[in-house]
Amino acid sequence: MNLSADTTLVVIGTVSVLALSASVWNTRRQTVRMNRQLAVVESAEAEVRRLLDELPEAVMLVDRDGIVRSTNAAALAMFDLTRRAMVDTHLADYVETDDQADLLAGLQRAFTGDDVEPIQMQVHTGATERAVIEASFHLPRQTSVFDQESRLVVRFRDISEREQQARELSQARKRFHQAFQSAPTGMALVRLDDGRIVDANQSLADMLRYDVNELVGCTLREFTHPDDVRAAQPHRARLELGIVDSFRIDQRYRRRDGEFVWARTRVSTTEDDGQMLAITHVEDVTEQRRAAAQLRYAARHDELTGLPNRSFMMHKLADRLATAEINDVAVLFVDVDQFKVVNDSLGHEVGDQLIREIARRLSSALRDDDVLARFGGDEFVVMLRGEPVDVAERLRRAVHPPVTIDEHDLYVTASIGYSTNYEVGMSPNDMLRDADAAMYRAKARGRDCVEAFEAGSHVTGVKALKTTGELRRGIERGEIVPYFQPIVDLPSGRIQGYEVLCRWLHPDRGLLPPGEFLPLAEESGLLTDLGNRILRDSLAQLSAWQASDLPFADCYLSVNVGTRQLVDPGFFDTVSEALAETGTDADKVWLEITETALLSDVKAASVALRELRSLGLHLSVDDFGTGYSSLTYLKRFPVETIKIDRSFVAGLGIEQEDSTIVEAVVRLGQSLGLSVVAEGIESPLQLNRLRELGCDKGQGYLFGRPRPAALIESERAGV
Repeated sequence: MNLSADTTLVVIGTVSVLALSASVWNTRRQTVRMNRQLAVVESAEAEVRRLLDELPEAVMLVDRDGIVRSTNAAALAMFDLTRRAMVDTHLADYVETDDQADLLAGLQRAFTGDDVEPIQMQVHTGATERAVIEASFHLPRQTSVFDQESRLVVRFRDISEREQQARELSQARKRFHQAFQSAPTGMALVRLDDGRIVDANQSLADMLRYDVNELVGCTLREFTHPDDVRAAQPHRARLELGIVDSFRIDQRYRRRDGEFVWARTRVSTTEDDGQMLAITHVEDVTEQRRAAAQLRYAARHDELTGLPNRSFMMHKLADRLATAEINDVAVLFVDVDQFKVVNDSLGHEVGDQLIREIARRLSSALRDDDVLARFGGDEFVVMLRGEPVDVAERLRRAVHPPVTIDEHDLYVTASIGYSTNYEVGMSPNDMLRDADAAMYRAKARGRDCVEAFEAGSHVTGVKALKTTGELRRGIERGEIVPYFQPIVDLPSGRIQGYEVLCRWLHPDRGLLPPGEFLPLAEESGLLTDLGNRILRDSLAQLSAWQASDLPFADCYLSVNVGTRQLVDPGFFDTVSEALAETGTDADKVWLEITETALLSDVKAASVALRELRSLGLHLSVDDFGTGYSSLTYLKRFPVETIKIDRSFVAGLGIEQEDSTIVEAVVRLGQSLGLSVVAEGIESPLQLNRLRELGCDKGQGYLFGRPRPAALIESERAGV
């Protein structure tokens, strides 16, 4: 077909236009596709940035020149900068000059694909603050066609705290070594596995008159008196088994010249590079000045918590009341609920840790002007000015969070009662009595609550006893009377004394045993009054017997003393006056103190017992073996007799564990020069076994039940 030239041009032009249109269309399609891909990438990059911002460590992306191209929130926070201020800066700008060369070298090696170990360096984190960081490098592979150049991921991790801890540990070891070597008292590091001395200081060497190198490799047992080695064995066994982490005992050490020196040995455990060691302090007990300072402190503070004790609190309360207006002073009585359950189930060590933690929490919840004291056991007292309600609620809530001790989560509550000086002339004892009564009302309500004292209010007692006032009147009227149970010399079978036990001749309910009213007396704060009344009445009875010609007139009396009585600052005067008023021979009087009373405030108890002993009377430890740290404190207290608790005697000859404990206590008493009395003897089997062991005295239903004085006199008159 023949086409004209014009026609040819038209066809060519049309083809060109179509080709151009197709090219434009393809370009647009590619642009749309690229925009979609770019949007996807940007979305992914945004997600990556979000994830990086959630990382706790500082992360930065830098190029080959070390320029920061991107960063996360943690890095911005570390250097206190905005993203705009940090991007496009050089990474070396944030590093100390001495560390910049290492940083740049690490960057270059990382960009070449080499593995680079993390580098420690110092960085600027503020105007003057410096931090030790660990920098690590990672070169990610290219994942997108849009990655035009490689980026290096640099991660900064702050290790300042770890470095500080390492320095502090090193310094602590140096300080310990310096203190160890320069200590004025003897010290030794002893391996727990074989008892060998790893190191000893010059003071110990001087005390024993040996060279230090002569002591290393030996055991302290080689220098200890044989009797004291046996006495210390239970303590050391408990330490080695991990039951306790420390103990203290007085014992004798043999010097090079063969002479023995008495020293107070304190042992605690530590760990060094996986090796368990005992840090042993050996102090000459003749340092009376230090002992006197400890006794002065004990007169005012509680040993377990470091808080003021009852005596100090009563003194402070008296001072404050002397100048106070009506309702200006408040007293809060805080009692830990179900604390006895913790002691009985988990042991006294856990109980002690719990008391310390509660004391800390109560202290943190108080104001600067408030005064917190521990009265013993689980009882705390707070003195404050102004309205007490908010403070009481704050204290109650403070003890709520669980306390974790030895993997035990203990949930603790407290019952709190409070009273104010609502009348003119109120004494510290009046306020404490009222707050104590209010606390008992809080317990009666179900515990874990706060109760205010209201004039005329009463406390519900045990087993439908009507009121605390009823018990108070019973004490005043002489309804609480002494009963007497014989204490027998086991070798001869002769009665040597009587333990005083109390009964209530209730006008409506008849004769009540102590279990039905002593808990009420303890909870309501009347136990001291009750105990003092029984003490006076029993001493009067003893005086009457001493004046008679009855066969048992030369017997002694053993009177129980409660925790509150022992720490009561007026108890010494009460005993002294009772002896003088009744004309009783003090040599015929024994006071029995439970381990709980002794250990509730060791230093205060030590002071109180020495004062009582100065009157000429005698002291014994009741319920021995039930306390958690009995042997630790035996030598501290001026006691002459220990009484084996009836719970151990019950299984004597039947239960191997009980038999072993009884035998150990008898041997302990013999080694310490103490007489031993076994309680709760009810069978000939128990009696014969105790005689075989060499136990000195015993009491129980096998010899006689507690009886009133008149019945004792009528039974013994014909002997």
